[in-house]
Amino acid sequence: IILRTRQCRKSNLIIKFLEAENIPHVVKSLESDPEAQRLAKKFNILSSPGIIVNGQVVNPYQMIENCQIKDQAKARKLLEDLLNEGNADQYPRSVI
Repeated sequence: IILRTRQCRKSNLIIKFLEAENIPHVVKSLESDPEAQRLAKKFNILSSPGIIVNGQVVNPYQMIENCQIKDQAKARKLLEDLLNEGNADQYPRSVI
């Protein structure tokens, strides 16, 4: 799950990366979606983008540096490893 605001360049970068790599994801707006706001509060996400994979928060700076994906292979592996852990009760395994 990507929790984003409209003007967040880092959110746009992460979303483009996920789309380019065909990694399934859901995007929720922190500005208008009460579920996104609830998740941000629950996971103590204080800025955009918030990234939640199988119930775990991913620090976007593990993947981003200077508004670019640092290492695409490492970013993909990080997300795939979290997806494969299968620790999602509320969301399907195939959804970030």
